[in-house]
Amino acid sequence: MKTLFIAILTTLLFISAPMAASAHGALSEMVSIIIHLNHYPTADDKKALAEIAADPQATAGDKIIAGALMRMRHRVEGADADALRKLANNDATPASEKELATILLGIAHHPSSRDVAKLKAIAQ
Repeated sequence: MKTLFIAILTTLLFISAPMAASAHGALSEMVSIIIHLNHYPTADDKKALAEIAADPQATAGDKIIAGALMRMRHRVEGADADALRKLANNDATPASEKELATILLGIAHHPSSRDVAKLKAIAQ
């Protein structure tokens, strides 16, 4: 019984480690894109964001943020802004996703120096 428990636990650890790495990778990628954002994401940024949005291991919040960032032009508007507000106001949303959603909602053309400092803190 103890051996079975250890085997199951080990398997779960191996399965969850790539998920955690993927989620952290998506977050880091989006933070980097937002830090360097100038009016809208580049073609390469949009490709990376589309991959995050399509990644089955990405969180629902990551997908919302990636989609909104991918479609933004100077600022996030419409349904994307509504989705980011819901994400930022949801108590179940992880703090880093709330912060990214809030920062994106406040961007006009590019992140402020204050937002860049917050983004760098998230990335660490």
